[in-house]
Amino acid sequence: MMQSPKVLWAVIAVLVVVLLGFTVKFVVLGSTTSGTAEDERTVIMLNGHERAATLLEMRSLLEATQAVIEGLANDDMAQVAQAASDVGMQARGTMDMRLMAKLPIGFKKLGMGTHKAFDDIAAMAIAGVPAMDIQRKLADTMNNCIACHASYQMPSMKPQL
Repeated sequence: MMQSPKVLWAVIAVLVVVLLGFTVKFVVLGSTTSGTAEDERTVIMLNGHERAATLLEMRSLLEATQAVIEGLANDDMAQVAQAASDVGMQARGTMDMRLMAKLPIGFKKLGMGTHKAFDDIAAMAIAGVPAMDIQRKLADTMNNCIACHASYQMPSMKPQL
């Protein structure tokens, strides 16, 4: 028995709306809530393990930044390239998809942009680009860090009893 085309289109429309709702929730918004009057940054709601993993990744970016700066100061482009490669897109490994779903799209864009920028810095060092240009690229990249920390917070979440 063939269904009415109107009924089929209605079912398709409902499925598209549901899919769009899930996309907005899990891809765009992530698991977030509004900040407080004291701290208006968007709160990213993560469990303890997810928060620790995210903070570990941020620390690795900070450590790589220090190593790049040290390499530039010592005119050691091999160190610059290695430090930047260590946190580039290829080095990120396998990201937990449940964690990725909780992160808002703005956070993900800043993070991916930062990893990509470190790939660019590594390529610049390998290509023999002058240290001043690499330093300028690193300074621009740090704007992603500033924007992220100015926009988001990940407080420790107390377990629900």
